[in-house]
Amino acid sequence: AKQGNMPRAPPGAPEGGQWGSVKYGGDKTACLCVVLCLLTGIFSGCGFCAYLCPQDEKDAYKVKGQIYDVHGKKIARASEVEFHPY
Repeated sequence: AKQGNMPRAPPGAPEGGQWGSVKYGGDKTACLCVVLCLLTGIFSGCGFCAYLCPQDEKDAYKVKGQIYDVHGKKIARASEVEFHPY
């Protein structure tokens, strides 16, 4: 998605922020974890390394050091995630 297609701010979030994206551990990351576990052995723990480099991405809104999803739910502090502005 591009910022021109996004609303000004998600519901309940303060105005004046910036749209972008954040990575998170979702379905793609879980699949990668399973594949790594199968390739390296389930007890090696290597599969869980997939969560160090999450593969899933979603739209996010950054304002005043907080990250919100498109529904206005606060999902993280800006210092806790890697935010990529659009």
